[in-house]
Formats: sequence, C-alpha cells, structure tokens
Amino acid sequence: MDTGVYRWGQLTERAPRIELRHAIADGTLVRLRRGWYALASARNETVHAVRAGGVLSCASALRMHGVWVPPADKLHIRGNDGASREHPDWCRQSGRQPPELSAVDDLLTALRHASRCLSPEDFVVVCDSVLNLGLMTGSDLAAEFANGPRRLRRVLNRVDGRAESGIETMVRLRLQAEHIRARPQVVIPLVGRVDFLIGTSLIIEVDGAAFHLSTDAYESDRLRDLQAHALGYHPVRLTYTQVVYQWSSVGPLIVELVRRGEHMRRVDVPPLGTTLT
Repeated sequence: MDTGVYRWGQLTERAPRIELRHAIADGTLVRLRRGWYALASARNETVHAVRAGGVLSCASALRMHGVWVPPADKLHIRGNDGASREHPDWCRQSGRQPPELSAVDDLLTALRHASRCLSPEDFVVVCDSVLNLGLMTGSDLAAEFANGPRRLRRVLNRVDGRAESGIETMVRLRLQAEHIRARPQVVIPLVGRVDFLIGTSLIIEVDGAAFHLSTDAYESDRLRDLQAHALGYHPVRLTYTQVVYQWSSVGPLIVELVRRGEHMRRVDVPPLGTTLT
C-alpha cells in the first residue's frame, strides 16, 4: 500500500539522496518527524498519525485495507512501547509493540490491535469482512489468535464470513443476543437471495448506504418485497441508519414480530421452474 508517507530508508531506495534533498527544499517532501517524510498528496489521517509519533493502526488501518469498519470518530494510532506509554489512549496489541515498518500497519498487525481496542461486536464485524473479502480464511484467523485470551476465542466463535456488509453482521449479532435465530443468505424461489430468514416467513433485508439508493435498486427491492408478500412471507427492510444508530428502537419491534408469530406463517412454495411474472 502506497500511503505517501515514508521512512527515510524507504525514500533512499527509491531516489538518489541529492534528489530527495531538493524535494525537501522545494516542499515536495515534508518532514513529519525524525526519519519520516510525506508527499503533499498523502492522506491527512496518515500524516496526523506519524506526526503524533506513531503510525495508523487498528480500525483506521483496516479501513485503508478495504475492510468494512463500523463508523467512529476516533483515529486509531499505535507506536512503540515508549510512545504508547506517553499516549495511553493509543491502541495496543498483546505483548510488545512491533516495529513501525510503514505509516499504515499491515492487515495482521492492525487486526491484533483491533482485537484489544474494539468492542466484541465491532471486532466480529471486521473479522466477518476480512473473511468475506478473502483477505484471510477462518483457519488463518483461528491460528492467529489461538494463544489469545479465552474471552477473545469466544468472540471469534461468533465470526461468520457470509455477511456481505458490516451492517448485516450487526443485525445477526443483535438478533442472536435476543435468542432469535436468523439464517443468512437464504435463496427463496421467485424472490431471490435474502439477507436473513427467521423461522419460515420473516425476511430481514438490510439496505446498504449506497447501493440501494439507486432508482433501479429501489424499484427492484420493492418488487421483491411484493413478490415475497404474495407468497406469504413478511419482508422487513432496514436502512443503514436504523441498524447503526437506531437499533434501540428497531430491535424491540423485530422482537415483537417474532413474539406475535410473524416468523412462522405458512408460505406458498412455487413449483420448480416457475418464474416471476
């Protein structure tokens, strides 16, 4: 990953020292702290982390690796043991801090820090995303934390890489907390694949912040909902905002639907080969 922030040794491998000195003199390269320099195009959060005396890690680094990370205002920074003692709010991994090889930690180092820093739900969310993206396998993940504390191993038992977005993982975990079993990624004839199916008939669909805003997606979603109703299903569609910020209101409503038996309706199973008209 090219972050635009480099150690001096990395720069000398790329260009002659005389060119680097000229770049510093004309402002193309900016000194952040001893031994670290940035291009003008470098990302602000990476520059801030290095200027503060550390590097970008944990959830902030995972996001730069393409992992779905729950929204948060905090910038996650870590440093060597001495720097971490000066900044007690920085992220840490178990044991000694690893050397700072680049301005943004690699995936495994960031994940180790996230295992201590993030809440259990948020850590499951990022692990689900790591598996779904193919960045690691379940076996890789288990091996990486095999010697971790029992608390962490219990958290990892809740990881399921089938979720296609972090908000799907949030819904799954929160329904589990209410002792509601929701089967993910179920294919229903004439309806298609749904995010969750509870019992025989309660469908939970989770609309992402971007894809479902398009006109075509909106129309397709409503047609699927209508077809599901016609077959006897009860589709419930949740927005990103409802899952992330309004679950205290949304969750009890789903629990009430289950209490009333909306998840155990009789549904029509269409004959094989039937198509949507």
